[in-house]
Amino acid sequence: MPGRRRKKVTLAYVAHPGSENPLRRKNKIFVAAAVALYILLLGYAYHWGATQRLPDGSIFDHIENEAKRKALAAAAAEAAAVPPSTPESRLSAGGPIFVAVRYDATHVVFMAGPDTEPRFPESSFGHAKSARKVPAAQKPAAQLAALQELWEPDSQALAGLPQNVKHTRPGDPWLLQVGQDSTIPLIIERPVIAATGCSLSAGFLAAVSPDQQAAFTASPGEYFVARRSPAQSIEPSQSSEAVSELPPSNLTPEFEKQIIDLVTSRMRQEIPPMEAHLLADARQPNGDSWIAAAATRSRLERWKRLDARLLQGEGQLDYDLHAFRLTPDGVPRLYVRARWRIAGETMFLMTAWFRVDAKPVLLSADSSWSETLRRGEVADSVWDRLNFQKILNVFDADHDGWAELLVYTHGGTSAEIALYLYTDLGLVPTKTSFRRDIRPAESCLDEE
Repeated sequence: MPGRRRKKVTLAYVAHPGSENPLRRKNKIFVAAAVALYILLLGYAYHWGATQRLPDGSIFDHIENEAKRKALAAAAAEAAAVPPSTPESRLSAGGPIFVAVRYDATHVVFMAGPDTEPRFPESSFGHAKSARKVPAAQKPAAQLAALQELWEPDSQALAGLPQNVKHTRPGDPWLLQVGQDSTIPLIIERPVIAATGCSLSAGFLAAVSPDQQAAFTASPGEYFVARRSPAQSIEPSQSSEAVSELPPSNLTPEFEKQIIDLVTSRMRQEIPPMEAHLLADARQPNGDSWIAAAATRSRLERWKRLDARLLQGEGQLDYDLHAFRLTPDGVPRLYVRARWRIAGETMFLMTAWFRVDAKPVLLSADSSWSETLRRGEVADSVWDRLNFQKILNVFDADHDGWAELLVYTHGGTSAEIALYLYTDLGLVPTKTSFRRDIRPAESCLDEE
């Protein structure tokens, strides 16, 4: 009816005490059903996974094995990131190492800054006003290194020293590898400067520890290795017997003849490639002058005639033998220096290593001096002695059973004392070396 208001009626559920809401009860039923269904599915999945068979077992075994494989792969990748240990890395693990030589009964000297600056014309080192000469040893030693005359730099010269020299202070402890497995403490005494041919080099005069001076004085050695810290030793040691030079052995005439035949055969194999190199040099255009080109062709013809005589057996062979124990097998190795001459003139030089078995086995050979001789870079008179290469000392600092050799090499215009790793395939040079120029001082002035 018009004008009559309608009443809004709201129904509400009024719970009596102790009664449960029917909506909540209904939700609980759904939740319980979902949980039951989840547990049922989980059990079914576990049962299904356990019954599946892969090449390495059930799926759970597969997951476990896959995790192990990934862990092993990660470990292998981490190991591969670390460089493998090598003889040279073990030797240098303790820090810098240098060739050291005897100065007197209780001191050694080593050059840590080679070729620091030219010796001529004007040198801040050599001409420093207050530089003092180090007292000379009463008995000259280590003459192959020619480090008998040393100077102590003044404050002006000290400022110009290489960083590795300036960072080493008097009193710092070092180690001296005397020979084989013998190492004694060193104490840096003072920085020094020495002429090394056309250059000046900086280094140190170091004193042997007082408690070792008597043993050092009695030692016959003159050439060593100075180290900041000990070399890394291989574990377990592979050195069955100490490396060393062996006393001269009495080789039978037959054994010695076999050695001569082998080095002679090797010499004959080396000559044709050397002639080929000379011929290639003669064919290359020479930009200097036609006179130089003619000299090259003349040298080639001369050496072709001389090499023909060598191949016919006309050369007179001089040689010497030295025996060493250098390898884990303990079998001696023979070091041979050989020189062939014609009419008193050196024609061919070679070094060779042999293993001493029932018969000598030629392991390696080096005839690089003969290449230098044929190129005419050095006067023939330089090779008047057999002392073109000499083994000065033998070490095994890392105890791997393979020797390190301190070797002096005469290169014609320079001389080098360097540390080599011995292998049966030939000597492998390390970064440790001392080099000096052995040309006359006048040649240094010509280069300025």
